Parts: sequence; structure tokens; C-alpha cells
Amino acid sequence: MSAIRKKISAVHHFRPSGPLGFGIVTYRPGGTYGPVQQADHQLVVIHSGSCVLETEGRKHPVRRGQGILLESGHEEFFQFSKSRETTHSWCRFPLELALPSFAFSSAVIHRPAACSPWLLDQMRRGWKLSHETETPAGRRMMLGMVLAAMWDFCRAFAKVNEIGRPAPPALLKAQRIMETGLAERLSLGELATRAAVSKGGLIKLAHDHWGTTPMEKLWQMRLEEAARLLRETGLGIAEVAYRTGFANPYHFSRRFRSRFGLHPRGWRNSVWRQ
Repeated sequence: MSAIRKKISAVHHFRPSGPLGFGIVTYRPGGTYGPVQQADHQLVVIHSGSCVLETEGRKHPVRRGQGILLESGHEEFFQFSKSRETTHSWCRFPLELALPSFAFSSAVIHRPAACSPWLLDQMRRGWKLSHETETPAGRRMMLGMVLAAMWDFCRAFAKVNEIGRPAPPALLKAQRIMETGLAERLSLGELATRAAVSKGGLIKLAHDHWGTTPMEKLWQMRLEEAARLLRETGLGIAEVAYRTGFANPYHFSRRFRSRFGLHPRGWRNSVWRQ
């Protein structure tokens, strides 16, 4: 650790006591970190300067305003800008807190993408609430904040680059139908018909370009829109559920917790808390 600290200009916030929460640090020009085995799910955001993440023989440049998602089990090495200081923040949570259904798409792991203004603000809020992990309720709140930050990053990334290949017109049409019809009771057959493709053809296109099935993609989009409504509006939980195509608030709450780790009300409270 002493060798690492020699390369650090300022530790704005770092809590070595636990793997759940947020942190921020500034490295001197030419600073490095690693190689280190990633033990947790982690999102790294560059606020100034830049870095190059090297993992599995590949280098991934990350510029100011971008983030990169890290998954446990990979060896990683960070080379920070050689010409200026680099400030980066992170949020992370340990594997034991992940639900059995929780997983990131391989399409977003180790792929830099721009961070939304909300995400940058969420990272700042997280630094100020690190002490909240000292209680069970605080840990649940902090987990909600971390998951909200990670899923916002994934949502924004998916709009730009799903798996890195241009999607064919039929799949783009299906995506537009889903985006504008989240509250509708869309079936696979109806979606395929309206996109002018067979059901088997749509399934294959979705697997090749989205890495999932068309209907699972639709549920992902519904949950992402629900999270946005919870975060940005004062709509009631039931209204959010119906607006995003869920049969009832119970179904919505069960699906939402499976994805985000908290029930909708608790998740909203965690991201609204200043």
C-alpha cells in the first residue's frame, strides 16, 4: 500500500474497512495501480485526467467524463495520465450482496462509455454518505445507491453501443415499438409481426445483437424506465408500475427488487436521499 500511496496526490475519501460504498482519489501524473485481482463489482468514473485499464491482454482508454464497469475475477492494471493529475471515483459492492439473478451483460464489462450528469451527481452524493454503511438500514440504502449508479451507466451505454455492431432494420423497428409501447401487453408474436420479421428471426437477431431474448429485453427496458420515473418524478409506485407495463404493483415490486436489489420505494428513498 505504501508504494501505491507514493503515487497519490490526495485521498479525498477512501474506506478500506469494507467493500460496499463510494470513494474518490487523485493520482499524480504517471501514477499506476495494480496489477490487482478484482474482488467486487465496481464502477470507476474519471473526473479529470485519464487512464488506461489493462486487463486480459487488452488496453481500454478511459477519458474524462467516462466510466468503466469492472467485474470480479479479472486481473487489472491502471496507468493514469502521465502529463496531469487524474481524479477518479468508484462505487462497488461485494459478491455476497448480489441477488442470484443479478448479472451484468458481457457487452458492458470493460467498455468505457460517457456518464450522465445524474450519475456524476450520484457519485458525489455517495462520497458524503459513506458512514451510512455502519447500520443494516444504511447498508441497504448504500447498496441501492451503488446499484442505481451502475444501472444508470449500463442504460446510457446500451443506447450507444449494445454489442458493438450496427443493428439490422427489423431489430431497430422492434426496439422502437418496445420503447413507445412499454405500457402495452406486447407478445413475441405481435412484436415480430409489427417488426415484419418471423418470431424465430427476431429471437436470433436479439440474441446476436442484444445478447438476450426480445421479451427479456422488453422487461429490461420497462425496469429501466420505471427506475427513471421513480428517480425523476413523484408518481406513486402503482402508477409507475402501470405506466411501464406491469400487471400490478406486486409483480412490479418483485421484478424491480430482482434487478436493483431493493423494492421500488426503498430504492427511490436511497437515490433521493441527499
